[in-house]
Amino acid sequence: MRRRHPIACDTGRVRLGTALLALTLAFAAAGCGSDNSSEAENWANSVCSTVSDWQGEIAQTAQEVQTELQSPNLGTVATIETQIQSAVTATQKLATDLKAIPAPDIDSGTQAKQQVDALASQLQSAVNIAKNTVDALPENAKLTDLAQKLLPLAPAIQSLATSTKNTVQAIETSGDELKEGFDKADACKQYH
Repeated sequence: MRRRHPIACDTGRVRLGTALLALTLAFAAAGCGSDNSSEAENWANSVCSTVSDWQGEIAQTAQEVQTELQSPNLGTVATIETQIQSAVTATQKLATDLKAIPAPDIDSGTQAKQQVDALASQLQSAVNIAKNTVDALPENAKLTDLAQKLLPLAPAIQSLATSTKNTVQAIETSGDELKEGFDKADACKQYH
């Protein structure tokens, strides 16, 4: 029977221990990546689904304003005022909802949250300008004059949806974890 040298046994244990430690660290790192990926995906889903709901409302408002302006009548201003108020209300809700979504717990999370909050403020400002335009219309103006002043509102409202899509795409590319989260998020498929 051959006896093993004690140093050889210790060396083998050290190698085995080192291999187990490396394996444990690899699993821990993989677990952390999955958590970050999941965090980014959940955040992206929240942002995209909130924005999607709003975009649908804004697109409908822009279409209804455009349709109303194609054949103006005595009720055109009142109808457009109602549509603009709907856009203002929807945008205020969007801004509140976006600002309520906490930053994702990832490396670029704070930056992404700042971009979303800035977007919310820009959208609120833009719809308030549209509302002020409608509110400033003189009551005794001719229908053709009113239609001419209101005509730019439909494309302006529609451009809100486009600028929002561009911002969401910019946020998506602001970090690898966010890109992966947006790629996996079902609600964000329309932004790819």
